Amino acid sequence: MLTNPSTGSLRRLMVFLWALVMLCIAYTSDAQTHRNNILFVGTYCPADSQGIFVYDFDSQTGQVKLLDAIAGITNPSFLTLSPDHHFLYAVSETHGADGGHVFAYRWDAQHSKLHFLNEQPSGGKDPCHLSTDHTGKWLLVANYTSGSIAVLPIHTDGSLGAPVQVIQHQGHGPNPQRQEGPHVHFVNITPDNQYVLVSDLGLDKIFIYQFDARRGRLTPAAQPFVAVDPGAGPRHQAFSPDHRVLYLIQEMGWKITAFRYHQGQLNAIQTVSTVEPNFHGVNTAADIHLSPDGRFLYASNRGALNDIVIFAVYPSSGKLKKLTYVSSGGKTPRNFVISPDGQWLLVGHQDSDEVVVFRRNTENGMLTRVGHWYRPRAVCLKMLKE
Repeated sequence: MLTNPSTGSLRRLMVFLWALVMLCIAYTSDAQTHRNNILFVGTYCPADSQGIFVYDFDSQTGQVKLLDAIAGITNPSFLTLSPDHHFLYAVSETHGADGGHVFAYRWDAQHSKLHFLNEQPSGGKDPCHLSTDHTGKWLLVANYTSGSIAVLPIHTDGSLGAPVQVIQHQGHGPNPQRQEGPHVHFVNITPDNQYVLVSDLGLDKIFIYQFDARRGRLTPAAQPFVAVDPGAGPRHQAFSPDHRVLYLIQEMGWKITAFRYHQGQLNAIQTVSTVEPNFHGVNTAADIHLSPDGRFLYASNRGALNDIVIFAVYPSSGKLKKLTYVSSGGKTPRNFVISPDGQWLLVGHQDSDEVVVFRRNTENGMLTRVGHWYRPRAVCLKMLKE
């Protein structure tokens, strides 16, 4: 049987067009799933050196590409992003006569550049942590050496105003070398934007403040604080994804305490160690993060151990079960970050000048080291999904 040439040609054209459409759909789907992340790295450095680095982090390979590097700021040891990701804020951890400072930058996503906006006093000496509230109108700063908290307004263009409130803690702890006075180490705005939880390493307390987001004012909450073991040294905090549990790592006590959280109230439900019972060496616990799904918690030890501790989280109670330890791959793992998709964990090492990359098993929480790159005194990592 003879086929009409025009009909055969039309059929072949239709088959070709269908294949082309399916190829485009597959390509588009792959492009949507393969989105890189932006990685911001803060360091200890002098002002005349580059101190804040911006990388493209490939979410498939774990490779990085440098996009931008910023000088003009001394010791940008901690960074935070605004809720809309349009601005980046950095401490300048210094303790001169005029105290420390905080710097504001605009993030130009189109050109992958940071643009300096302005700087303001931090309200104390050696600012070491900062957070924006969930409205993006206020920046809260922890000043370590002076033991104070400052609240700064954020203008509509992302720039900062001078502090509108500075709260000075008073007292000391039992360790005369580390707790001769208050040392505010972490400022955590609760998910409902109603309270602020402040870790004071020098006083062995989490202070609880009610937060007025209209005026940018802190006042002591009905439960003004919770105390931990004397000499433990509260440091960083992490909320569970459902906001029911707060985890606190304690620098000198090498412990993590889980608290049940509800409307400005904290009640301890468990305390676990980040080290083995027979360990008696030099160690300071540092950072703490949960996986995006909340099933695993990770913590870092610095000193003789230099490792990442992996815990499983019991979903019903939020309590922890220690699973194992993994070498961090360098010296002094001060800070680490888990990628938004949960596939990667990156560790910044203060004293071996490198960032180490681990692939993360999302089913069992285990970590496999896959690479590293040179970055002097990397002490803060923040990741933004493009």
